[in-house]
Amino acid sequence: MLSTDVLYFIEVARASGIGRAAEALGLSQPALSKAIARLERQSGTQLFTRLPRGMALTDAGRALYERACLAAANLEDGLQAARDIGGGHAGLLRLGMTPATSHFVLGALFPRLRRERPAAVLKITTAFGDELFARLRQQELSFAVGPVPPNPPDDLAQEVLYEEGFALVYSQDHPLAAQKDVTAADLEGLDVAAPGPEEPARQVAEKALRALGLRSPRVVVEADTLEALLFATATSRLVTLIPTSTPLHNLPHGLVMKPLPGSILQRQIAIFMGRGYVSPLADRAIQLLREHRQEMAATMSDQ
Repeated sequence: MLSTDVLYFIEVARASGIGRAAEALGLSQPALSKAIARLERQSGTQLFTRLPRGMALTDAGRALYERACLAAANLEDGLQAARDIGGGHAGLLRLGMTPATSHFVLGALFPRLRRERPAAVLKITTAFGDELFARLRQQELSFAVGPVPPNPPDDLAQEVLYEEGFALVYSQDHPLAAQKDVTAADLEGLDVAAPGPEEPARQVAEKALRALGLRSPRVVVEADTLEALLFATATSRLVTLIPTSTPLHNLPHGLVMKPLPGSILQRQIAIFMGRGYVSPLADRAIQLLREHRQEMAATMSDQ
């Protein structure tokens, strides 16, 4: 088992501070500070840099943090494997998904997985692709669902689930609202709200525009949640891109959603997995995602 001091160290690193970590752990700050001091004496080096507001890992601390997270995840996987081999259906599923794929993922897993595995615990992380990939590498997630970037990570396994297009979203008083159709040329030079440059959806869009010989739009608002991007768009003359699979009821009032021609921009949505142990619970969840994909395809072919 990992020592208590190491587990406390992981929490302090994640919280970037003693105060927030102590609150999360239900400990006093002096007790947590003593645990970090013991670990620094044991390692013979400083693990954190104390800042005016919070703490940051040193290079040595970062090295320990990465290995400690990996060890904690391996231990959790080992315990779960023992439970699985013991014949129970209970388990822990650490699932990651991007904001735009949440409707598909949750629709595939609920309520069926809950009916089949009522004792199972699901821990759901919603984030953009770059953060999900980092968590997969640290074995903090069983698997993740998100868009395939232009340069897929070669250290993660992937299985494409489906393809989808994009739609432009803008306020009702934006000049584009008066147009019947939107073309690729309309994207050039727009002021947009977008996720960070490491997010696969943004990479796919910028690559598609470059292939058409068009300049990328000017990003004036950068946010790491879909909610923030839509709010910025609804309260300004900005434009943002969202997948066509996004339910219309998720859009704030006053926004217009106009699909782009598939020839302009499409992306693939895939399951991403690390190379480690896949529990029966995770395997069943992946199977339900595949079945949901087939059900979606059958519904579309009937329309």
